Amino acid sequence: MLPWSSRAATLHESDYVRISVPDLPQAVSFFRNVLDCQLVGTAPALPVKTASDGNSQLMACETGSIVELYGNHGSAPGPSTGNVERADAAEPVQFVSGNIANADQWLRAAGVRVIGAPQTLRSGPFAGMTVVTFVSPWGLRLQLVGWDANVAATGQ
Repeated sequence: MLPWSSRAATLHESDYVRISVPDLPQAVSFFRNVLDCQLVGTAPALPVKTASDGNSQLMACETGSIVELYGNHGSAPGPSTGNVERADAAEPVQFVSGNIANADQWLRAAGVRVIGAPQTLRSGPFAGMTVVTFVSPWGLRLQLVGWDANVAATGQ
């Protein structure tokens, strides 16, 4: 489990996201053990036929955000697997962290592939936002975001 000061699993600007995964047990384990989400049950069947094999799990993340993971065995394995169903699916799924430095260290210690060092935006409407990009075991890019109020206030 993540130390309380570095919880990483609150969706940013959303309270629900649906992600297709090639290996549902692996994905559930990743979201539970790395992002500290809790398994809350099986999602109800959708009335519309999807590429899903009909097997999905709901993960509750900090502050009530929900991630639905659904098995998609029709996809070829590899980095392209991991479709995100939301309006801006081209963007990585972002999770909020209260302590981005600790969360970055946690990801690295857990053996998660982290891309580069945390990046802090110094100006603009997102000044003070720090972003860490990482990759799930099935190749989906995800991000942790956090804010430094001092940077936001001073731009430094």
